[in-house]
Amino acid sequence: MGGLELLWSGLVSALAPINLAMVTLGLFIGALAGALPGITMLNAIVLVLPFTYGMDMVPSLLLLIGIYCGGVYAGSITGILFNIPGDPMNVPTTWEGFKLNKKGYAAKALGTAVMCSAIGGFLSALVMVLVAPPFARVALSFSSAEYFAVVVLGLVSVVTIGTTSIGSALICLFIGMFLGTIGVDIVYCVPRFTFGWQLMETGIEFTIVLIGLFAIGEVLDQLCVKREVQVEAFRGQAKTELPGFRHFWGLKGSILRGLGAGMVVGAIPGAGATVASFVSYGIERQVSKTPHLFGTGHWPGLAASETSINGSTGGALIPLLTLGIPGSGATAVMLGAFLLHGVQPGPLLFEKSPHEVYTIFVGTLLCNLIMILIGVIVARFFAYLMMVPDKILGAFIILFSLIGAFALRNEMADVWFMAIFGVIGFFMRRYDLPVPPLVLGLILGPLGEKYFQTAMAASGNDVTVFFTRPISAGLLLASLGFALIPLIKKLRKAPVAV
Repeated sequence: MGGLELLWSGLVSALAPINLAMVTLGLFIGALAGALPGITMLNAIVLVLPFTYGMDMVPSLLLLIGIYCGGVYAGSITGILFNIPGDPMNVPTTWEGFKLNKKGYAAKALGTAVMCSAIGGFLSALVMVLVAPPFARVALSFSSAEYFAVVVLGLVSVVTIGTTSIGSALICLFIGMFLGTIGVDIVYCVPRFTFGWQLMETGIEFTIVLIGLFAIGEVLDQLCVKREVQVEAFRGQAKTELPGFRHFWGLKGSILRGLGAGMVVGAIPGAGATVASFVSYGIERQVSKTPHLFGTGHWPGLAASETSINGSTGGALIPLLTLGIPGSGATAVMLGAFLLHGVQPGPLLFEKSPHEVYTIFVGTLLCNLIMILIGVIVARFFAYLMMVPDKILGAFIILFSLIGAFALRNEMADVWFMAIFGVIGFFMRRYDLPVPPLVLGLILGPLGEKYFQTAMAASGNDVTVFFTRPISAGLLLASLGFALIPLIKKLRKAPVAV
């Protein structure tokens, strides 16, 4: 059968009631899980996986893909409305989306987020259908040196986002990287900074830090601000406004760059949507003619971040389907779903089960189209929460944060950690210290350390390995360029002595 015939048979199969129902159900589950702080999209996939035992392979995979696509978008909902990202990948979206909310563009920001997510997911799925095998072969050529260079690019490109002082941003970044070193070293298995506490050997769960810094810190900050909030003021925002064609045409460059970054980074095994989001946002800021507007509520930043997040889903599925290598934590769970049904993903999958593969392809395309409707419904539900008075809403946010923190490992210590970081987040807001670099260091720092150590071990501690491999050297050179751009711009603005 030719490609068009396979696509047609995949479309007919994907539109079957059971497959369409699984896609829709997965989107609802993923959207709800992704929007609730402490309940991530990956947790939802893991919890649903046992229920796929008695299902056929295609419906079960479409259910998981629906959770995947819905979850990576939905974290932007609470980020835009309450400054609480549902997942680390939604942090860059929160930087812009919440500021747009404060300017009175909550409905439009929600509409922009869901449309950019749908566009990024649909186009990345289309690219997956067209160029999956060669694209996966390129990603497979990456070694630890290239992974390390990608992380460095992510760290360098966004270190000054939303800050007025590079010094304070660097301090917060290094504090986050230090927190990421707590626990057992992933390469040499040596405990670090655990102080004999067994719980600390697994490290400080970054989800706990996120809940504390963003959820608890934001609630404390909001409750300390004396203001009269009128419920009626939010009624006009309790909806999702889908902007017109002109709005998205003006953001076409940001959307395309976000799609490119999401596809490339998403296809790198282990990188995932979080790295893609930070990298695309940083790139967008560097190429922008108005970089000073980033962090103040800038549409290109929101569009680039959201497009890259769902753009990474198609990229992450490419190595999974063509080579059996998961490109993210979510696709690693999907690999388990394949194996549960006695199917080994890889090149032979396209020869033995082409009908099933193309059903998954078309199902992913449909998933991103249906997500627009699901996203509007779920966003409207969460948007109505804005009409609840701050004190009542804050109490519920704290309650759900406590439940989410305890549910991660069933440890009260995590609840105390969350409370500590909540207080830290409150004082960081009070003294105008940037929270994003700390989060960035905590998330990307351990990844960079792991890739650096494995690359050094594989090369016999030869540091030149990072510069002798063309892709790694190119990425590090790009990182150096991003680091020097602020300095060059500052020198250009400096007055010339006469």
